[in-house]
Amino acid sequence: MYMPMQPVSLWETDSTKRTLADVEGAARFLLERWPEGFEESAQHRAARQAALDALNGHVPVAAFRLALIAAAGEAGLLADPPAQGVRLG
Repeated sequence: MYMPMQPVSLWETDSTKRTLADVEGAARFLLERWPEGFEESAQHRAARQAALDALNGHVPVAAFRLALIAAAGEAGLLADPPAQGVRLG
């Protein structure tokens, strides 16, 4: 099931920005593209759990998005300040 969220832009590489706009894609990024040294941090683990919880309908998508932003901030991946305003989940 496609679960949209308010977009979050992250650096995939030093010169490639990626915009994540759905929970499944963001969860995949957390599992497959997260930088070494941060993949087992408390923030990253919390974001992975929040992704599973959102996909299973146990937490709002917005809660997952906040966990993703916190983990991305810790890892230095935030490409743009998180957008405010319209909430999709």
